[in-house]
Amino acid sequence: MAHAGHMVTDMSPTMGDNSSMTMEMQMYFYFSTSMTLLFQSWDISTVQGLIGSIFAMLFLSIFYEGLKSFREYLMHVAVKSLGAPSNSCSDVKPTAGKLTWRAIFLGKSKLSLLIHVIQSILQVIQVGVAYLLMLAVMTFNGWIFLAIVFGSGIGYLIFGWTKFLYRVGLTQDSNDCCN
Repeated sequence: MAHAGHMVTDMSPTMGDNSSMTMEMQMYFYFSTSMTLLFQSWDISTVQGLIGSIFAMLFLSIFYEGLKSFREYLMHVAVKSLGAPSNSCSDVKPTAGKLTWRAIFLGKSKLSLLIHVIQSILQVIQVGVAYLLMLAVMTFNGWIFLAIVFGSGIGYLIFGWTKFLYRVGLTQDSNDCCN
């Protein structure tokens, strides 16, 4: 890999049929309508294609924030299903007794196990989406970067309040916690 200034000018992988592929990748933020985003088939060459890609990254960022919030909600449901307090009240003891692995996975209802399986699947999806967003930012296209940052902000504006509610216990019944 040769560096000329801040631009990678030659990335020639060796392929089985002795052909080579040369591509240029900007190593600084640029604002252009011509780029390849994430996949070779996602080639952007028009303003309309760029606008569509900006909206795709915007919505993917909003989805990522919603997914994080949904996982927080599932954790809240799982904690409540075990009879454990889900907020910061220190003098409330879990009603289900000592929380052990057996209590979590083989509890009265299989709800906690189901929630854990769902959480695990959502974790895989969340990590995949996070890496796609990271790789999209690493194209160094300023428009894509701004779409992801603003999408994250919009997503937090829409979904972020739920984290606050679950952490301070505002979503509980009045008899769930100390007064």
